[in-house]
Amino acid sequence: MTTTPADTTPRAGVPVPVTVAVVVVCLVLGMASLASAGVLAFALAGAVVLVAWGWAGALALPTPRGTVGTIVVGGLALVAAVGLPDEGPWLSWVPAALALAMLAAFVHQLLRRDGRPRVVQSVSAVVLALGLLACGVLLVPLTRTEAGTALVIGALAAALASSVSDLAGRWPGLAGWLTPLALTVGGGAAVLVALVMDAEWTTWLLLGVASAALSHALRAVLGPLPAMSQPRPRLVAALTSVLVVGVVPYLVAGALVPDALL
Repeated sequence: MTTTPADTTPRAGVPVPVTVAVVVVCLVLGMASLASAGVLAFALAGAVVLVAWGWAGALALPTPRGTVGTIVVGGLALVAAVGLPDEGPWLSWVPAALALAMLAAFVHQLLRRDGRPRVVQSVSAVVLALGLLACGVLLVPLTRTEAGTALVIGALAAALASSVSDLAGRWPGLAGWLTPLALTVGGGAAVLVALVMDAEWTTWLLLGVASAALSHALRAVLGPLPAMSQPRPRLVAALTSVLVVGVVPYLVAGALVPDALL
């Protein structure tokens, strides 16, 4: 007598807690964007601390304390570079802050006393975290104009919608359609924001599709990591999948909506 082995193939998609966290992060950043650039900068500073708190555990990096310190200092420097200036150009100090943050990542490796195992992995992971935080701070200059705020809300709505569409992966028949589904609902969410805020919907469609693509891709990359069974790495995955979309509205503003940038 033979028995058929149970199907142990994991279902596609991301865990429900990650989706819930993405929704909460998008709502918080969206409300902060509508309030003011200063409030958004303050919210992003909190996001920096949370990402630093969980980044080493999410990627199983050595010397977690040094990693936390490097990301906190570098991330807060990036937030200060866009949040403190009273007049434009708003990104003039960002390259310097990012350069100093990456320099701190290398100095951290020089100060290690554990024989420096997996040094390349450690440095590259910290640089990746700083790059994701740099994407997030690009949202701040946009919130100084009405058109820029609309772009920010559209990008966040697309990220939120794409995270909800990830839940479709719990059904095997839809597991292969997660990416096109995320792009579709992301574009639709951004178009809805454009209609509500009386903006040109075709531009917001591009914004939504691109934002949903980035957000969905980052969750797809981080999702299979073994540490994603723990709450802290899941929060990191949610935060970074929202922060990464910050580059999209800034590029769209520079190319198609010049009034969004002062």
